Amino acid sequence: MKYFSVLLVASLLTACANTPSSQVTGTLPSHTIMKEGGLYLTSGYGISKDESEKAATFNANQSCAVFKKLPVVNKMDSQYQGTVSEDVNKTVNMVSGIVKSMTGKNYGTTATDKDYKTSLEFRCQ
Repeated sequence: MKYFSVLLVASLLTACANTPSSQVTGTLPSHTIMKEGGLYLTSGYGISKDESEKAATFNANQSCAVFKKLPVVNKMDSQYQGTVSEDVNKTVNMVSGIVKSMTGKNYGTTATDKDYKTSLEFRCQ
């Protein structure tokens, strides 16, 4: 009985050692978190919606490159999170650009590089 137990344990350990792992040992970048079901989540920020989407896509590409795979987007959500309303922000930026082109002076803007946030849920394939 003692030998049977040793044989059983040894065969189980051998089976586990020979089974390829489904987990890749690469380290994800700090801007990406893993969710259940093989999904990943990252965020990108920008001065415009397009810029935040580009940043989130870049982060997803960088994350999947660890596994030598490409990202497949499951869900993307962009939100404005600036300090003033989105319409006011666009108007101030437009007027600031016009004044700068006419006078050559920069009078500032309300925009920051964190005005838009895009959350991107993806899987690497």
